[in-house]
Amino acid sequence: MVRESYCGLCDDCQLGHPEFLATVARLREYLDLFRVNWWAHCFPEEESFSFTELRRALDWFLTHTECPGCKGGKGLDLCPIRACAMARGLPHCSWCPDLEPCDKFEHLMGQFPQVKINLRRRQLKLKALRFHEQLAGDKGGKS
Repeated sequence: MVRESYCGLCDDCQLGHPEFLATVARLREYLDLFRVNWWAHCFPEEESFSFTELRRALDWFLTHTECPGCKGGKGLDLCPIRACAMARGLPHCSWCPDLEPCDKFEHLMGQFPQVKINLRRRQLKLKALRFHEQLAGDKGGKS
């Protein structure tokens, strides 16, 4: 499944990535192999955590490998990025001429400080691609 978003977060998502899933599965196997749930009580209460919850979280990653992204109906209902892109009819924020000054990314910047930088890179790649396509078209017409 292709994960799609307007903001570009889905481009970097590890959910469903084969290496990530293999690591999660390996950790789950190690926890079972070493029977962590049987000897964890040996540590002081303040150093413990719920191994049941940890196991549940690992299982969650292994069973939720596909996310449709916000274009597929998930994500924040009131996301200002999605609302703006949809209102402008843009397939992706990297297509927006107002990306640089855009203030709709504030809610993401704490956890994903590179989000706008990555979008700007994508925007520059699109611009370069369009330029090269135009050059190729110009050369094709000059026989």
